[in-house]
Amino acid sequence: AQRAVSRAWSWALLAPPLAVSLVLFVGPLVFLFYISLHGSSQSELYGAGPTLANYWAIAGDSFYLTIIKRTLGTAAWILGLSLSIGYPVAYFIARLPPRRRALVTLMLLFPLMVSNVVRAYGWVAILGRRGVINTSLRDLGVIDVPLDLLFNQEAVVIGLMTILLPYMVISISNALAGLDPRYEEAAQALGASPVRTFLHVTLPLSTPGIASGLLLVFLLTLSAYVTIALLGGPRSKLLVSIIYDSVVSFQWPMAAALAFTLLAIALLLTGLILAVLRPHRVQGRGR
Repeated sequence: AQRAVSRAWSWALLAPPLAVSLVLFVGPLVFLFYISLHGSSQSELYGAGPTLANYWAIAGDSFYLTIIKRTLGTAAWILGLSLSIGYPVAYFIARLPPRRRALVTLMLLFPLMVSNVVRAYGWVAILGRRGVINTSLRDLGVIDVPLDLLFNQEAVVIGLMTILLPYMVISISNALAGLDPRYEEAAQALGASPVRTFLHVTLPLSTPGIASGLLLVFLLTLSAYVTIALLGGPRSKLLVSIIYDSVVSFQWPMAAALAFTLLAIALLLTGLILAVLRPHRVQGRGR
């Protein structure tokens, strides 16, 4: 009887958040998928009759395939730069004394308190035709015509990488700070060099932080519409930009299909990152 009462209380506690999730998240998601299975309409939200035409159009149109390829390429560059820059910084922070580590972590959190719009406009002021770089080079006599530094894929990569880099650093530094130093000491006592200790002990044990950092940066990259619009312009649109364009042009079924395409890409690459890094090994749940 006591077990039944305990189970009833558990369900009573779980029921409200589950109901809210079903009504406010699962329900709209199912309805959005339903919309994606219809054609467009001039007078209604969507046309009559289910169809896969929107998904076939995405899979067979070179324009959408180019956008998807550009989205994946941009995300790969941002992930690679964030990891290569963020890991050494995180390693340095993790080796600091606790009070200094907390102070440096707090400093890393300060940029996250500033709106992404403000930081994106900061890059516009730096990279624009009358920005800091072009003005400085022209004043020095290095160039006569302003360089085309804005409204391209490189500007998007630089802007998003600098905006999202703190997520990578904080994730990895927390994982490294939580490592037991006796593992490294044992490896060195057995004759391992510092490089081998890092490659075979420190790096594998930090995979939970690497995985969480990669996932944060990747998922935020896919949804960073404002930064992409301000730095990429009309020439360097990514998938999230095309979704927005479809919405404002009232192409709701195509926008829904593109949104689920983006969701599928996010889920597939999330699974790939977790399968490659296997962070659960470090947490003692698997081999």
